[in-house]
Amino acid sequence: MWFKNLRVYQFTQPFTWSDEAEKLLEERRFTPCSRQEPASFGWVPPVGEENGPLLHRVADNLLFCAKKEEKVMPASAVNAELDQLREQFQQENARPMPRKEQQAAKEDIVHRLLPQALSKFAVTWAMIDLTNQRLLVDTLSASRAEDLTALLRSCLGSLPIKPWGAEQTAEVFFTEWLKQQSAPAPFEFGMEAELRSFGEDESIVRFKQHDLTTDELNLHLQHGKLATQVALEWDERLSFLLTDDYAVKRIRFSDVLKEQRDDLNPESRAEQLDVDFALMSAELNQLIIELSRIFAVSDKASTELSANES
Repeated sequence: MWFKNLRVYQFTQPFTWSDEAEKLLEERRFTPCSRQEPASFGWVPPVGEENGPLLHRVADNLLFCAKKEEKVMPASAVNAELDQLREQFQQENARPMPRKEQQAAKEDIVHRLLPQALSKFAVTWAMIDLTNQRLLVDTLSASRAEDLTALLRSCLGSLPIKPWGAEQTAEVFFTEWLKQQSAPAPFEFGMEAELRSFGEDESIVRFKQHDLTTDELNLHLQHGKLATQVALEWDERLSFLLTDDYAVKRIRFSDVLKEQRDDLNPESRAEQLDVDFALMSAELNQLIIELSRIFAVSDKASTELSANES
């Protein structure tokens, strides 16, 4: 359950959670594909119990888990049968098979082979931080994150969010930090970065296990390259790679946090999830707060919510 990557969304309107909203998730509980279904996507219980609740809550943090099943249909098998049909049509009619008929024949082949296809499964975790009005999705893939947000929107009817990040592109910040040879407090540079030049002579230079304050790296910046990824360490609590589209990549939690987890000694699977989610959500929420500060990202929804409550 510990998130390894983050795509973060900010609510653009005050967002609350109700018992009714939790019931709406049930309408999209995951069910395996039928013999003729190419894919299935829905919610599964975070605790792992087959008929358990689809939401796990710790304080103002909500944990969700979405599961996707897709039938794997080898293109080579479909194309081989289609080639036979095209050849047969050519011999019988002395002309190539029309495109419309080829498409119909291909759909018939897929429909016939679908029950024999194997399935592949993918699970995507997400959490909502009600206090700071954010949605955090554990994935690097923008399309996978969009699939999850679309699923949540289909349940709730509305999901007013936008991708989290500054108005300026991230390369501007990363490049300036590297030129100054210092990351903004409380962060420190890790040992990895990606520099890229744009235009006709586009090139990419990647530094791994490398000091990011060397003259070698600075020389690339002087020649016009921009930093599109940079590794950061945060207060000995966790490390990560920040990308140019404000995604957080390859999150690694500190040993101190793991020791706290072990000291609590949960006795059941549900208690283990409680402990893990409480520790993880506290760290990730604070991390996004610190990143929002250095990027000067506004927190419009939370501000409006606080004003309404007062």
